[in-house]
Amino acid sequence: MTTQPRIHQMRKIAGIFLCLFAASVVADDNTPLDIERLRQEILNLKHKIERLEKSRIPLNRTLEQEIQAQDEFVSDAVRQEPVAPWSERVRLNALVEAEASYSDTPEGTDTDLVVSAVELGVDAQLNDWMNGHVLVLYEQDATDPPEIDEAIITIANLEHSPWSLALGLQYVPFGNYDSHMVSDPLTLEIGETRVTAAQLGFVKGEFHALLYSFKGDTDDGTRSVGINFGISREARGGSLGYTLEASWINNLANSNDLRDLIKHPGHLEKQVDSLGIAASLSLKHWKFIGEYLGAVSDFDALDLSFNGHGARPQASNLEGAYHFYLFDKDVFAALAWQHSWEALALELPEDRYLATLGMEIHPNVSLALEYAYDQDYSPSAGGSGKNSNIFTLQLAASF
Repeated sequence: MTTQPRIHQMRKIAGIFLCLFAASVVADDNTPLDIERLRQEILNLKHKIERLEKSRIPLNRTLEQEIQAQDEFVSDAVRQEPVAPWSERVRLNALVEAEASYSDTPEGTDTDLVVSAVELGVDAQLNDWMNGHVLVLYEQDATDPPEIDEAIITIANLEHSPWSLALGLQYVPFGNYDSHMVSDPLTLEIGETRVTAAQLGFVKGEFHALLYSFKGDTDDGTRSVGINFGISREARGGSLGYTLEASWINNLANSNDLRDLIKHPGHLEKQVDSLGIAASLSLKHWKFIGEYLGAVSDFDALDLSFNGHGARPQASNLEGAYHFYLFDKDVFAALAWQHSWEALALELPEDRYLATLGMEIHPNVSLALEYAYDQDYSPSAGGSGKNSNIFTLQLAASF
């Protein structure tokens, strides 16, 4: 499926509300894996890992393995004496996604073949406390030419301090957006926010807290702030794994897609804060995800309207997935129901039902087929009241 324009793909203070971070998994803080998992979150590398997970690349490469590889990379870079050459302290990675789709909508039928995403990432461990991260992104029909998607300098060493500081262009940790589907969840379409921000992090055991601030396009001289905090435990063997996360931001108008819809950017009639809550449960082959994200009050109708009054955009996602092996290949099947409220201006459906089947066909290469059934808002709410059927086949590779 062609990657939808970002409203897309992370990443909150004058009042604290609850929310959850379903994709992150935190183990006991005595293990190197846990330390680095937390480090990756604080370093704001979550977005890159979420993309890999969303693309199921590879299905049998667990997040633990991804964390361990990063841990070995960091260890090799910072423990060398004398200082290792750049070639040993810099890590390169890439992701390529190609998608073929067939859609049957009220406007007619259509087929498409696109390169939905190309990512080129560079991570450099500068010393024991400083890390540099750059990610270049290309999305056909969305980012042409390619653009710098992330550029972050992080000061952190969780082996010595629970505190960290990340500065630069990043997806702030508002919302979680964990999903097994090929397409982005509706919660992401409302809340994902990429800005140049300063982010302060704290991690202790299973608990994490992230506080950030930035100057947004719609702030009109004020600064946006937000917070994300939660707890999580990784499923090990037959034990239950879970995440519970809450996030809040004081100006939803700065999210990627909403800021393009605000009628008078920089001169908001009303600043609207937003709340996100996410949770997940993992047990053996099963995983269940639930997330809600949305404005806590109505926008002024002069800023963003719905059916003749100020809009209050919100969305939810409920999802279940089962992982199994077939012909020695890692396979998963997943179902989801997503719902939106007063999000017609974002061109989102009122309800979306999805089914996805994915399979690892080679190490670091996956194939996934998604079916999405969209129901538009009713004519009385300004929609068409009609339905759409969309099939998407995605081939993804990481290296």
